[in-house]
This record gives sequence, C-alpha cells and structure tokens, in this order.
Amino acid sequence: MKKTTIGLTGVFLASGLLLVGCGNEKQAMDHDTMQGSGKPAVDVKVEVPAKTMENQKVVFQATALENKKAVNVEDVTFEVWKADEKEAAHKKIKATLKKTGTYQAEAKLAEGEYEGLYHINDKKGLHHMDKISFIVMNHSHEKKAAKPADEHEHAAAEGLTVHYMGAKKTMVGAKLPIAFHVFLDGKPLQADVQIEVIEPGVEKHTYIPLTKQADQYVGEVSLTHPGTATVRLHVENDQLHHHQDQLVTVKK
Repeated sequence: MKKTTIGLTGVFLASGLLLVGCGNEKQAMDHDTMQGSGKPAVDVKVEVPAKTMENQKVVFQATALENKKAVNVEDVTFEVWKADEKEAAHKKIKATLKKTGTYQAEAKLAEGEYEGLYHINDKKGLHHMDKISFIVMNHSHEKKAAKPADEHEHAAAEGLTVHYMGAKKTMVGAKLPIAFHVFLDGKPLQADVQIEVIEPGVEKHTYIPLTKQADQYVGEVSLTHPGTATVRLHVENDQLHHHQDQLVTVKK
C-alpha cells in the first residue's frame, strides 16, 4: 500500500512533475509559497494498493486532515496512465465522499504497470498533488510465478462442478463460515483445497486451507475491511488446478 502524506511545509513537487500534472502554474504553487498565508495546514493521506488483480477494481482513497481532524475538501481526482504509454490519453477518476474527510474512487483497469497523480483542491484554495504508482496483475501470471519453473500447470478438468455454500454478506470482524461443494463427474473430489482472501485496500493476500467434511470443504475467515472482498477457491491435485472467485460484501 502506498501512503503519501503532505502538508503545507516542505517542497510540494519537482517542477518537472508540475508541468506534467497541471497546466496552471498558479494552481500548482508549492507549499513554501503558501506558508506565508497564515492558513492552517491541511494534510492529505492517499492510499492506493500496490497490486490489484485484473478482475478486481483498483480502489483509490484520500483522507484530508486539519489539526488532526478530518475535514471535507472541494474535490479529489485521480489521473492515471500506463507507465509505457505516457503519451496516451490519461484516465481521470473523480472520487466521491464516503465520510467526513475520506474520499474514494474505483476503476477497473487492464493488466499493466500504471503511473499517475492525485489532485486535491482544499477549501482554502490550495492544490495538493503528488505521484502514485501501482500494478494491475493477471492472476495466471501470479500463479505461475508462485510455482517452480519445472512444475506442470494443470488445466481445470471437464466435469468439475463447484458450489459455494457460505454467506455472501458479513460484518467487519465477524467469523464467516466458508463451505464449498467440489465434485468431479458427480462425485466428491479428493484434492488440496484452500481459499485466498483478497480484501479491498489490503496488499497481502491471506491463504486458508479448507478441511474435507463429508461431501464439502469447510473453513472459517474473519474479514477486517469494509467493502467487497474476494474469496478465491483453489482446488488442486495431480490431474487439475482450478480456481474460482466468490464475492462477499463486508459491512461495518
């Protein structure tokens, strides 16, 4: 997770970056110039997950604080582009207010390495801006990287059926029972089964083995962040490797 905190003290950005991000030089004045105004500092913290899977939305979040208290600002916009396509059109994503001082934007992006800027205009007429960078990954690439180079990659077998038996909604911190039926040609499949838990705004994924009970694989997870979490099932034996996503809504 990249975290950036900026105040009205210190140099705001290098001049070269200002030319890229804002055509209006007055709007992008550095913080040293603003210091003499006597206005209280507005600190901005921006969070962007370092890595997001291609089938998930990238979640951008910004929080504004004044005297350590959350405050609303005029607007928050994220501007992004592929790192190897700097001359291509930039995508601008306007954030919405989620709670006092906290703004969030989401975007579903193609695989690749991205660069960008955030733009925040506070209510005192100051413009906050800094770099962001992140990666959108294809799950198949991640899976291959995690395996030894000489290990054989098995495709999902025909006749495999998987059915999620758990709840699709839960509360932050509550224990969520997980259960999957896994059948091959109508019969319970014997395999190594685990879930990969992917939470919004959390870079590190959690892996939890499931236990076979009768005709299903069961386990338990506690989700810690509100939003939409992904419970990714991994089923593997000598004949196949299969993964399947289940979305779970997590509320405060």
